[in-house]
Amino acid sequence: MQVHNWKPYGALVALCFLWGTTYLGIRIGVQHFPPFLFSGLRFVISGLLILTWFAFKKETVWPDKKELMNIFISGAFIFIGGNLFLVLGEMTVPSGLAALVNTAFPLWIVIITRIWNPVEKTPLLAIIGILIGFAGQWLIFYEQLFLLQNSAYFVGFIILVLGVINGSLGSIYMKKKPVKVSPVLNGGLQMLMAGTITTFIGIFKGEVPLLNSDAEGWWAMIYLIVAGSILGYSLFVYAMYQLPATMVSVYAYINPIVALGLGYLLLSEPISQRTIYAMIVTLTGVFIVNRGMVRARKKVA
Repeated sequence: MQVHNWKPYGALVALCFLWGTTYLGIRIGVQHFPPFLFSGLRFVISGLLILTWFAFKKETVWPDKKELMNIFISGAFIFIGGNLFLVLGEMTVPSGLAALVNTAFPLWIVIITRIWNPVEKTPLLAIIGILIGFAGQWLIFYEQLFLLQNSAYFVGFIILVLGVINGSLGSIYMKKKPVKVSPVLNGGLQMLMAGTITTFIGIFKGEVPLLNSDAEGWWAMIYLIVAGSILGYSLFVYAMYQLPATMVSVYAYINPIVALGLGYLLLSEPISQRTIYAMIVTLTGVFIVNRGMVRARKKVA
């Protein structure tokens, strides 16, 4: 779709920066908050604010029971299996490296889609891109081999990878089981339901006494609620409606650059040459996968 104003492009630029900063926000937050309540309360508050907005809109279309179940399932994978695992992983892994691991998200989308629907062919160019992308991911692990001797660091890496896979599963399920409600409302419901479950798990794990009044942790929480969940997701939906999906997907290339830069500047997280090479190789793979899938869709059309 061709647009004649700057607003969609401004939304995309803001999205690229905001979602890149969330890795830093999570890294700061988990130093002050217990992980389950940190992830859970963030999405409970975000979800309630979004639902309150839609409750005052007369034309709001709400999901039926079947749609609500589909929203719950996809939300559980994305926000519990995905974001909660990201929070748990960042307890031991630097924010920049967490962002690099998450750049493999489009690669897992293609792989899981193929497994989900074996008759759906994967273009050769996309397969080449997947191999290149995972070569970049291997570079990340290769550089960190000496740190993987630390069991907590190793577990953190594994949790990050599992989180990306879970998020991919949830996204694919959401695409396979579409609902006839606003995408922002869909996201709000996902956040509220998944956040409620995560919060209850945190309560049963005894995390409530670990909550503190440290201002830095609460500012990280507020920032993630506003910039990451409400504003970021709304900008994403707006950009998707106004711009081609391939153009919006550029955020996946910029997020790790923002995360690595902020981690280096604000948290003194090291950036080595191999880290930069890993980012370039991974993002090249992601780009090739996207090109391969776009060409395949054009041929079908």
